[in-house]
Amino acid sequence: MSKISYKSHRYKLVYRNPECDDISQLATKLRMPECISEVLHKRNLFQEDILDTFFKSPLKGISSPFLIKDMEKAAELIAGYIDRKEKICIYGDYDVDGVTSVALLFLFLEEVGADVTYYIPNRLEEGYGLNSSAMDDIASGNTKLMITVDCGINAVEEIEYAMSKGMDVIITDHHQPSEEIPKALAVVNPMQEDDTSEFKGLSGVGVAFKLVMALRYKLNDVGKFKGKIPNIKKYLDLVTLGTVADVVPLVGENRIIVKHGLEILSGKLCRPGLKELKRVAGIDGQKVTTTHVGFGLAQRINAVGRMGDSDKGLRLLTTPDRDMSVYLADELDHENKTRQDIERQIIEESFERVEKNKLHEKYKGLVLYSKDWHQGVIGIVASRLVEKYHMPAIVLTFDDGVGKGSGRSIPSFDLYKGLERMQDILLSFGGHKYAAGLKIDEKHITELQKRFHNAVDELLEPADFVAELNIDAMLEPKDIDSELMKWLERMEPYGSGNREPVFCMRDVGKFQEPSFVGRDHMHLKMFLEKDGKSFDCIGYNMKSYKELVKNYDRFDIVFSPAVTGYYGGRYTQLVLKDIKPIEAEWVAENE
Repeated sequence: MSKISYKSHRYKLVYRNPECDDISQLATKLRMPECISEVLHKRNLFQEDILDTFFKSPLKGISSPFLIKDMEKAAELIAGYIDRKEKICIYGDYDVDGVTSVALLFLFLEEVGADVTYYIPNRLEEGYGLNSSAMDDIASGNTKLMITVDCGINAVEEIEYAMSKGMDVIITDHHQPSEEIPKALAVVNPMQEDDTSEFKGLSGVGVAFKLVMALRYKLNDVGKFKGKIPNIKKYLDLVTLGTVADVVPLVGENRIIVKHGLEILSGKLCRPGLKELKRVAGIDGQKVTTTHVGFGLAQRINAVGRMGDSDKGLRLLTTPDRDMSVYLADELDHENKTRQDIERQIIEESFERVEKNKLHEKYKGLVLYSKDWHQGVIGIVASRLVEKYHMPAIVLTFDDGVGKGSGRSIPSFDLYKGLERMQDILLSFGGHKYAAGLKIDEKHITELQKRFHNAVDELLEPADFVAELNIDAMLEPKDIDSELMKWLERMEPYGSGNREPVFCMRDVGKFQEPSFVGRDHMHLKMFLEKDGKSFDCIGYNMKSYKELVKNYDRFDIVFSPAVTGYYGGRYTQLVLKDIKPIEAEWVAENE
């Protein structure tokens, strides 16, 4: 397979010529555009039977929950607590994955008559995961069983303490386990080494949904349901929300969950809280996509958790009351705007510090810290650093000599394994390949910077620090029509593991002078034309392209087509990913 590439100031653009006659044959046979056939070929979805499953994504494709280690035991134990009317407490994380996990399990247990409550730690006062003070509070409420969701797999001491207070504990989690597994009654986590379940990529709420599936079966088996068996499909909106927010790969069972969950979010059965959240996010009346979920709904739920009050998000997801939903959605929207202002200030400060001290040139991994930064937004700041500099980043804030941090990474560096190499100087850490949290004594911060740099430097090559943007197919103006958009819609939902197709059109010209729109004029708006056809184009966060689009008239553009607008005013817009002047040559390479 041959390829051409071009290194812009943002990406290394790469187009691989598939050199495969089957592409045209399959396109003709299935009556699909040839560019779609090329996309499917490059994603190893080229066989007709695989394609059929990919496009239909039937719910029966979700495997049995009992394939997960300890699931049978967990379901049987919980059924017993329900039957004996003993108090159950659900303990979850404060991010969207954790909050949706708590909401899902709480609503289902209420529906089947359990005596159930919940506990979500305050991010600012308690931090991530389990803590002894919370265990005291939960035990004092006469709790007999605590079920963790989206956390607990590495909380060995905390689980032992909870059980010493007279509580039984069942863990459900999806994070990477360390060598020692807590001694809970049951540990449900598909990431355990001896787990033999089919699908390992579930989010925390995905694991919680599997538990609900198992419980529904177990309760029906023991004759709990005298009448209608609960339909748990209605919870897929919550599972979708947490799955998309946690950026797990949208393949396999996750794709099935999200595909059906988006239909619920888009329709009349959308729960009151999420309907009002769509209103404040400005997406009410639209077909809900993963982009809407990630950047419209999830970020507002995350905002209250980041600012220290996750309970508002949970109440929004669980209340049946319309007036309360309106109030809480407005509260979440207000909190989100406050979070954005704080976040913007810290991001600007972090970028300025990197540039001023040339940290991106001195180090292979960034470690930034300040006593003045808000703990609730440092994860977002780390993400922005990774996006801008394409290198792993850790951001910390200190209080009483202890630093709490969030790390984010790039595809070629496993952040969790990287932190394992320096665990002797960390008070605690946890997470996965792309995201992690950690605590460290202030006296070790300089050593953390040095060792984080060394870990990244030893494991990566120079090419790993350049973000590669793969072009799926080359298009001409005639290719962008309603038929293409229909097939692109069939390939949804898009996300990690199933990114939206990216196309290139060469030698397009300015139809009119470009402008910059949005807050701080960050987004590029331009109209381009080729072969007598004009295109409305938007480039998000492309302010840095100002001189390029001003000084040149013809370009090669890299983009994803998207349908935008409301109801009858919907039209196709090209969402720009990168632009290069036609004078800049592509480089031919062989593979």
